[in-house]
Amino acid sequence: MPEAAQALLGGYIAVTFGLLLYLLVKVWPLTAGALETTAAPWGAFTLSFEIRTMLIAALAGGLGAYVHLATSFADYAGNEKLTMNWMWWYLLRPLAGSGLALIVFMVLRGGFLSAGQDASASVNPHGVAALAALTGLFSKQATDKLRETFETLFRTASQTQRKDGLDGPV
Repeated sequence: MPEAAQALLGGYIAVTFGLLLYLLVKVWPLTAGALETTAAPWGAFTLSFEIRTMLIAALAGGLGAYVHLATSFADYAGNEKLTMNWMWWYLLRPLAGSGLALIVFMVLRGGFLSAGQDASASVNPHGVAALAALTGLFSKQATDKLRETFETLFRTASQTQRKDGLDGPV
């Protein structure tokens, strides 16, 4: 990879960390279940605890994916094996980690954490952030586990053969 492109990618990686950390601190709730106003450069806004928790999941998932991409970047750039082929992977990895962490959060929140009328009182933002960050960091394993779960839950009698299958393209 040309040095200029490598420097730009390194800058993007550094800025991404700062942005994810800044946003995570800004949406972190002060009290569970309350509506809180947060100051932002474009003005103050109010979010419910549930929306804040979803944002925490997405941002922590992006942070976990960031750790994976930053480690990968350092390894490949340090060994002079970084290629342009992986540019999009580096650019989109935090978004993929955020999306996957949000999906895992919604699956768990929708099915396992709604224990009563005021379920938001039982949700610990630290636990949500930890689960989301691990999901982003280990997104391959999380995706495999979700695939395994859905294949078990929605198994059909026979596999549908598609004309344009991706197995062994010509």
